[in-house]
Amino acid sequence: MTFSVQQIKFECLSYIKEFGAKTEEWAIGMADDAEQALFSVCGIDSQQDIWIWKPTLSPAAARTVVDFMVARHRLHPVAGFEAGQQGRCIFMYRMRG
Repeated sequence: MTFSVQQIKFECLSYIKEFGAKTEEWAIGMADDAEQALFSVCGIDSQQDIWIWKPTLSPAAARTVVDFMVARHRLHPVAGFEAGQQGRCIFMYRMRG
């Protein structure tokens, strides 16, 4: 199932609010294989870390979400997975303190 840009923005912000963190404590990126990006490349622990990923309708939709979250809410773009890259999924995780 894919999600609209607005649905994903809302879900990302709700997720941040749910875990009581500041937006600056989160990173966001886009990739075709969000699980590989999260767990293999970024080193996120699927059991211990706080993370989320969602498929979008297109790479342009993913780019829109990432651009919005970085520009408006000051999330950190994940190096190599920022909005200039291709990918239909967005992924977001809380950075370790």
